[in-house]
Amino acid sequence: MHDRPRAAATLLVLLVLAFVALWAASHLTVAGQQADAGAFRTVAPLHDVGRDVAGALRRGLPVVCAVVASVLGVVAIVRRDWRDLLAAVLVSVGTVAVALGLREVLVRPDLGSYGYPYQTFPSGHVAVVGGLCVAIWILWPWPASRAAAGVTGLVVTGVSALASVVTFAHRPSDVVGSLLVATAAAVAVAWALDVPARRRDGV
Repeated sequence: MHDRPRAAATLLVLLVLAFVALWAASHLTVAGQQADAGAFRTVAPLHDVGRDVAGALRRGLPVVCAVVASVLGVVAIVRRDWRDLLAAVLVSVGTVAVALGLREVLVRPDLGSYGYPYQTFPSGHVAVVGGLCVAIWILWPWPASRAAAGVTGLVVTGVSALASVVTFAHRPSDVVGSLLVATAAAVAVAWALDVPARRRDGV
């Protein structure tokens, strides 16, 4: 009976530790800053040939995800799935709020000329897409295809993360940090509100 709360709490602790470790390693060490800058050199060929497409994806995916989540939110209202709706709002808003708040608090000291000097950890764009994809998964009204919706959300979030790196808008550590924030928000809300709810009508 208490296995689920214990497992969720353990996972949340691990996610927080992973986030802190990622920030410390990538921002507070020379090796970490070098690795982030080196990743830009690795993706430079993709930047040269695909930056327009990547830029369009980076701008468009948050809009598309917001539209899909809004439509499913209306469906949830019609079906009176208030708990799922609340969870979706908390995840989508909470992920972005936490990511942007952390960006203001965390620091990136100047340890050398390794890439651009600005503190952009974690990525706001990836947090938006990640949070909305989790919200879509929660609101998905067809249980039989919920797993497919979840996998699609993971792919979309991954594409958003790659687009941010390819366009040189964010370092790899930035996008990974946002993925950790979105995952933590999903675990916390799913645990606290016991969502997504199981529907008796099977549709």
